[in-house]
Amino acid sequence: GPDDSYFVWKKNGQKMKACITEQSHMLCDGRVHVLSWVKDSISENTEYKCSFISKVGNRTSEVHITVEDKDSTGQDGWTKEFDIWRSAISEHDKMMQSWRKTW
Repeated sequence: GPDDSYFVWKKNGQKMKACITEQSHMLCDGRVHVLSWVKDSISENTEYKCSFISKVGNRTSEVHITVEDKDSTGQDGWTKEFDIWRSAISEHDKMMQSWRKTW
């Protein structure tokens, strides 16, 4: 990412200021690897938008999360999928920390 780059997170159209984590890491060729994510809990259907903004250009990603009843039969599947995502984020964080130590 360029030096002037930054993230803007929105939840249901409102800019978020809390629950946001960002990491950046310098690569050997001078480029920067940047990553941002949100830890949040919701009780209703929610739309998240993440915009990466810089002088070079902008990109926006969005996701719509649908909340189901706790008694829904899909709860077990969601719990397993959530555990997989949590594990992936944890592994990525460990990898970034390892890169920092190496470089």
